Amino acid sequence: MILFSLIDNLDYIKYAIDDGKGNIIVSSINREQADSITVSVMGHKTSHIAKNKKRFKEFYNVFVQEDNLESQNTNNIKNIEIIFNEDNNYFDNKGPISITDKKMINDIVGMLDESQPIQDDEKMNNIRDMAYKDNKLILTDIDNEKSEIKFTFDTLYEIGFIEMDREKLEPKYDFFRYILDLIEYGKYETNIDSEVVELFKKYNWTIDYRVNSIKEKLPSDLKHEAGEHPIKIYWAYNNELSKSIGFDFSKYLGDTVVAEIYTLREPLPEYMKPMLNARGIVLKKDGKIIGAYIDAGRHESFACSLNRKSLEDIVNEDWDEWIKDYIDYDNKLEKEIAQLSPEGVIKTYFEALNSHNVKRAKACLARTKSNINLDLSANMSNIELYNKKAEDYYNNIKSVNLLEIKKLD
Repeated sequence: MILFSLIDNLDYIKYAIDDGKGNIIVSSINREQADSITVSVMGHKTSHIAKNKKRFKEFYNVFVQEDNLESQNTNNIKNIEIIFNEDNNYFDNKGPISITDKKMINDIVGMLDESQPIQDDEKMNNIRDMAYKDNKLILTDIDNEKSEIKFTFDTLYEIGFIEMDREKLEPKYDFFRYILDLIEYGKYETNIDSEVVELFKKYNWTIDYRVNSIKEKLPSDLKHEAGEHPIKIYWAYNNELSKSIGFDFSKYLGDTVVAEIYTLREPLPEYMKPMLNARGIVLKKDGKIIGAYIDAGRHESFACSLNRKSLEDIVNEDWDEWIKDYIDYDNKLEKEIAQLSPEGVIKTYFEALNSHNVKRAKACLARTKSNINLDLSANMSNIELYNKKAEDYYNNIKSVNLLEIKKLD
């Protein structure tokens, strides 16, 4: 059907399929649906594919020779409902999630279709009693007929299975991460610019959907002052990741840009384990892409470039060396703290905590990667880029007195 819309430039096709057993399925596809499918799989709209011989050949291999679209057979599925087992502590009071978006239905069914017979029963026996057990997918077709698929998975061992027609099958673990993300975000925008899809596809990332679009004013410079919230370090770090794939947004410092946050199908690179979930971040100015990088979201946001390189691989320096270029050593508080002995820094830190001088207390802390990550992403909502401020946990301290400093052997 998509092939016809490409060749004949048709905007709408109604068709009937006879399965040879007297069953006839009548359905239709329009230009918008065709574009949604080709952008999801190839990163291009149908009109862009038709104008390019190389793209059309790739399209033919994917959709015609391999017959992937027909194998998914999702045109007659109008809804997928995800029902969580109320006995799972993790899903307490979590109501069903209803999916009607065609791209998301295609994605879910596609992941289910990739399931394989379980090869290692012993591995599946590792699933804990406290895992996510006995949940359901209810697929409803256009005739309101329903089919049920049960699923169980364990986030500790990163394993799981589905039960379909009394047979247990093992999908890729990406499927279960996808399900958890549906709970996390609750809002899914699948109408994604083709150039964004194409950019991530170039580096073997699959965009599932957009979760937020935020206006961000970039700092005027990237020199971090003692005690300030490390937003400048956030942008300095991620500009290095962007530069790795040819984008340098430093010339837009001081400007307001749009930051788009996407969920990605593939996990973070192996070297970043145990972290798994990746967010794709795209920066735009006047609709033009000026930056893009991978982010890990809540708790430890700093991740990698689209080509899966770490900061250290990109700049050929470790964190402690790299960050020196982004510190304002002329800052008055920076100079004051630098003159203190280690014991003096510790004493100053606790005095600042007792007087609730957050900036002074933070100035005493080393700019380690873990400290910066804590400020930027601890307990952060995953629809945000970073924590706008990280002072709340200091407010929990009513008073503190330093009694003694001892050097450990």
